[in-house]
Formats: sequence, structure tokens, C-alpha cells
Amino acid sequence: YTGNSGTTTRLMLGILAGSTVHSVMTGDASIGKRPMRRVIDPLRQMGARITGRADGQYTPLAIQGTKLQAIDYKMPVASAQVKSAILLAGLRAEGTTIVREMDVSRDHTERMLRQFGAQVEVDNGVVSIEGGQALNGTHVSVPGDISSAAFFLVAGAICKNSQLTLNNVGINPTRDGIIEVLQKMGATMTVTPNDDNQAEPTAIIRIATSSLTGTIIEGDIIPRLIDEIPILALLAT
Repeated sequence: YTGNSGTTTRLMLGILAGSTVHSVMTGDASIGKRPMRRVIDPLRQMGARITGRADGQYTPLAIQGTKLQAIDYKMPVASAQVKSAILLAGLRAEGTTIVREMDVSRDHTERMLRQFGAQVEVDNGVVSIEGGQALNGTHVSVPGDISSAAFFLVAGAICKNSQLTLNNVGINPTRDGIIEVLQKMGATMTVTPNDDNQAEPTAIIRIATSSLTGTIIEGDIIPRLIDEIPILALLAT
């Protein structure tokens, strides 16, 4: 039962597809409306046995774990969830699984897999992983979520007499678009990276009441701030 988490549902499909068990996944009413075929189609190309409503478009989904084969998959649209599901399935697949991205999506999964000892190769939008790798437990430091920090950054910029310091904020380069937008708008802000050798880069961000100017948000930056567009709309006012 995955509640209302689309990320959990889609990534678990990749993990369960190559397992040795039969599983059924469901969630709340909202998950029952979320499309799953974008993940299931490439997994089926790997040999996954997944059934569900509308031929697997919606939960509940039944997954019969089975032996998987590696694929070379070209992503039709940028999606970290789809990419991650394929890579996680690739760990249990025979051969080298390759995912080709036209636009780079979030890379948290690749970084996390490396932390646990997996060999993941990334070269100019092409991500590959060899099947059969063993993972090892490790210590993981989880940075503050930049999407959550975004609300404080905007509040600090637009509220009178503000001065805020946010510690240990994740500034993964696939997620830091809001920082770039704030800088382009003239926010009174400093970003001081932490030198802690963690897989995910972090920083101390300080922001104060700012005199802002308008800017254009378009093109390649959109995937890097897709979750922050609503709060950026407030900032624009």
C-alpha cells in the first residue's frame, strides 16, 4: 500500500519486477488515477509480468517477479521516476541496461546507487547499469529538500525585515533551478556550498528582504524547478 506516493509506486514496480515474489500494489483514491503504463511498458520489454486495470495503466497492479533481460531504452520524455524504475529493475536483469535521456532528469537514484556500491555509468545523457551487482549497507545523510526550502526562500525574499538562514539544503544540479531564478530576479541571497563529500551536494542558503525584478522562466531550466512553479508564481506577484 503506497498511500498517495506516485514515486513509491513507480520505483517499487522496478524493484518488484525482478524479484522472486508475487506482489500486489495499491494506494489511495488519487493513486488509482495516476498513469503507470509509462513505467510498465519498458519493464515489460525487460520481461516483467505486470497486470492491472486498463492493461496496467492504473492500480491495483499485480507483479509476478521473474527473470529480467537488459534493454536499451530511449526515454520519450524526461522522467526520473521512469528512469529510476528501469535502473532498479536493471540491477536484477541479465546484461547491461541502458537508459537514454533527451533531457536530463533528476539523478538522485544514480547517486544513491553509487553510495550503496553499485557501478552506474553516466555519459552525456546515457545512463547504464550492469545486472547482478550486489549492494552494501552504508550511512546516508539526507539533505534538506529544496522544494520545501523554496517556501522559506520566497518568504524571506518578499516579507519585510526578513533575514533567514537555511542549513544543509540539497542543491543537486538537477533540482536547483529556483536558486538560479532568485539570483536572476536580484534576490539578496548567498549560497555557501558545504564541503562534506556527500553524494548529494548541500549548501547554507541565506536570504533577506529583496527588491526583485521580473524574469523569464523557460526552456532547459523547467525540469530543474518543475515542483517550484506554484511558489514562483507567488514570488512573481
